[in-house]
Amino acid sequence: MDKCLLIGNGLNRCLEHSIEWGELLREIAVDYGVDYNGDIPMPMEFERIANQIFEKQQTPTPKLYLEIKSKVVEKIKRTKLPDNAIHKELTKLKVDVIMTTNYDYLLEYVFNKDFSYRGESKKYYFEKTSVQQGIDFYHLHGMVNSKQSLCLGYEHYAGIVQKLREKFNTKEKNCASEMRIKKILYGEEERHDTWGERFYTSDIDIIGLNLTESEMDLWWLLMHRAYLYYSNYEGVKKHLKNTIVFHDIIEEPRKTDDEVEKRKKIAICREKKNRHMMLRKANIHVEPYMIRDNEEYCDVYREIIKNIKEKEN
Repeated sequence: MDKCLLIGNGLNRCLEHSIEWGELLREIAVDYGVDYNGDIPMPMEFERIANQIFEKQQTPTPKLYLEIKSKVVEKIKRTKLPDNAIHKELTKLKVDVIMTTNYDYLLEYVFNKDFSYRGESKKYYFEKTSVQQGIDFYHLHGMVNSKQSLCLGYEHYAGIVQKLREKFNTKEKNCASEMRIKKILYGEEERHDTWGERFYTSDIDIIGLNLTESEMDLWWLLMHRAYLYYSNYEGVKKHLKNTIVFHDIIEEPRKTDDEVEKRKKIAICREKKNRHMMLRKANIHVEPYMIRDNEEYCDVYREIIKNIKEKEN
């Protein structure tokens, strides 16, 4: 079975001059002179910021979204990949597939320092975007070379879910009981090797991804996979053999934290524990890593990669 990594923005946060998604939205809000609220989930806050800008403009235009995405691209391109980047530890692993929710190409640069995307520009990318040293790469939420593909707001997330449902949950006209994904798992239909399909057919280690409820496309896949598994839909359980492991870093409150910061971290810890409970009941293995300081993140990512490496043997 293919070995796959699903990588979020966590590894990038170990780099100098990296941008956290919340900070990126804050900068966008400042650029347009509107307010930013970090307590609102990113897709919703993106929509709220856009609506504030629309309200300020004398002649609002839908082109605003592409304008904002252009600014996002400019900010993302600031981040560079140094020689000692934690990303390079990934070359120690036996990997067939790398999927990422990031828009940049830092992961590709790890395996090909001269990488340059030469594919077509489109709104949604479900097929692999390149192959580097025999590894298939997928960009789940878009790429910097295609501004319209950047998944920032709820409309785009919802669009991805709609297309995933069409690809896997749709039933054939002449066979109302059979979903397409069931036929793929049974070998009755040719695999298309889209990134959504990998959630049913590849062993996946998830690294550096908070997997909040905002990631509605990923949650739809995980819940749909769980439904097929636990309901044994059309006897599919025996064919659903892949394992998914969620490696999550939890920062514990410290005695030195002020009360506001401490309460915030306690709330985050509680949210993460509830998320872990949901994932475990969705047939996902959860590997929690406890830390006490932000500076420990890079060391923990090395530990995660080491643990994955040890399980290869």
